[in-house]
Amino acid sequence: MAQFGENCEISKSEELGRFLIAKRDLTRGQLVFVDQPFVTGPYWDSEISCLSCFRSSCTICRQCRRAPLCFECVGHNENECNFYRNSNLDVNFLFNHFNVVTVVRCLLLYENNRTQFDEMIQMEAHLEQRRGSEIWNIHEKCVVKPLLESCAFRKYTELGLTGDLIQRICGILDVNAFEIRGYVDSQGVNYPARGLYPKTALMTHNCVTNTLISVDGQHNVKVYATVPISSGELLYYNYTRCLFGTFERRAHLRRGKYFLCSCARCSDPTELGSHLSSVQCTACADGLCSYYANELKWICCKCGNQLDRDYVKQIFTSARNDAMSCSSDINELENIINKHSKTLNPHNSLVLEMKQTLAGELRNLCLSSDPADIAAHTLERKLELCGEMLQILRELEPGISRLTGIALYEYNVALWHLCRKNFESKLISCADLLRKLGEAENGLRESIGMLLFDHPTTPEGQLSKRAMSELKELRGELSQLKALTEDANTAKPNRSKKKTSKHK
Repeated sequence: MAQFGENCEISKSEELGRFLIAKRDLTRGQLVFVDQPFVTGPYWDSEISCLSCFRSSCTICRQCRRAPLCFECVGHNENECNFYRNSNLDVNFLFNHFNVVTVVRCLLLYENNRTQFDEMIQMEAHLEQRRGSEIWNIHEKCVVKPLLESCAFRKYTELGLTGDLIQRICGILDVNAFEIRGYVDSQGVNYPARGLYPKTALMTHNCVTNTLISVDGQHNVKVYATVPISSGELLYYNYTRCLFGTFERRAHLRRGKYFLCSCARCSDPTELGSHLSSVQCTACADGLCSYYANELKWICCKCGNQLDRDYVKQIFTSARNDAMSCSSDINELENIINKHSKTLNPHNSLVLEMKQTLAGELRNLCLSSDPADIAAHTLERKLELCGEMLQILRELEPGISRLTGIALYEYNVALWHLCRKNFESKLISCADLLRKLGEAENGLRESIGMLLFDHPTTPEGQLSKRAMSELKELRGELSQLKALTEDANTAKPNRSKKKTSKHK
C-alpha cells in the first residue's frame, strides 16, 4: 500500500495555503497514497438511507432503535450506536431530521478521537463568507435548530456547542468532503455519500487534473496519478465537472468552494481548443466568439466582433430550457441539438450535454435490441457522438479518465457491431473487418484499463465487468475470423494448381 510520505509532502504558501506536491517522479497509473476518512455519511439533502452502507433504508438498528439500516446490514458504527441508544432521543428523530447524521458523526469525534476532531475543526469552512447565505439558512433550519433543541447534545457544553460551531462543521463538510460513489443495486441505482479525507482535501484544484480519486470497499480514498508527475509538481484535482464551460465551472467553484479559478484552462478563452464556452459569431460565417472570463465578454476569434451579453444570456437560457424540458425521444433530441449547434456551437457545453443524453438513449436502444436488429445508422450516430466526446476529453482530461473510459467503451462496442453489420451486408471486406475489430479490441482494452481503478460496486466498476466480458467475446470472434481467413488463404494455391494441371 502506498505510503503518503514516500510519494508526496505537504507544502504551504500565502496564495494556496497548505497543498500537496510530489516528493518524487510518479508514473501514470501509480498509486500515490491511500487516505482513511475522519467521517463518512450522507449528503445533507439526501433521502433517508442505511447508516452503514448508504443504500435505501427499510429497517432500523435493533440495538439503538433509532438508526436507519437496510436488510443486509445488521449494525452501524459502535460509538454512534451507543450514543443513540443512551441519548433519549425520540425514536423518529433521525427519520425526521436525517440531515444531522454526518454532523453528529463529526461531533462524536470530540469524544472518541480528539486528535481527528482537532485536525478536522482546523479545516477551511469559509464561515463568514457563508453567513446569511442560502446554504447557511438551509443548514440553520435543517441541522442547527434540531441539534440545539435536542437534550441529547447538551453534554457538549465543554466543546461549546453553538450555532456557529455547527455551521462551521457544515461548512467544513461542504468545502472539503469528497463524494463516495456508492453501492449500485440490482436495478442500477447508485447510492452516493461523502467522506472527509484529511490528506486528499489538501490537493489543489485545477480544471485539468493530474490525479484520479477512487474509493474502495472500506471507504478509503485511493489517489492515482493520471499522467506522469515530476518531483516538486503540485498534485491537482478538479473540484468541478470537466464538461462544464468556464462560466459554469467558475460559478460553481465560487459558490461552493469560495475561490475564483485562474488555471490554464480558465485563462484560455478557447478552453484548450475545446470551445466549450464559445458561441457562433453573428457577424461572420465561420467565427466563434470565445468567452473572456476576466472581462465577461464573448469576442470572435476571426473578425473581432463582440457579442452583446444579453444576447448570449438569451441563447444560453433557451438552450438550458430546451435541455431540461426535452423528452427522451431521439428525433426530438436531434432537432434540439441541430437548433442550438447553429447559435452556440457543436462543442458548446450545453450542446454536449444534449449529445450525452442522446448517446444515452441510443445506448438504451442498443441494449434493449438484438445486435442484428439495430439499424446501421443508429450505430453510426452513436459512433459519431462518442468519437466527438473522446476528441474533447483527450484534451481536457489527458491520461487516465473515467469519462474517457466510458466513452471508449461505448465507441468501440458500437464500432464492433457496426463493422459486423457492414461485413454481413458486404460493404466492407474481410480484411477491413479484421482491421476494424482489432481497433475495437485495443479500444476496449484501453477502456478497461481506465475503469479498473474504481471499486467493483461503483457504476464504473460494473461497466468494467461488462467490458471484460465483451472483450472476451470479441477476441473469440477475432480468433475464429483469423482462422477462417488463414484456411481460405491456404486453400487458394491448391485450387490454382488444380486449374493449371487440367489445362495442361
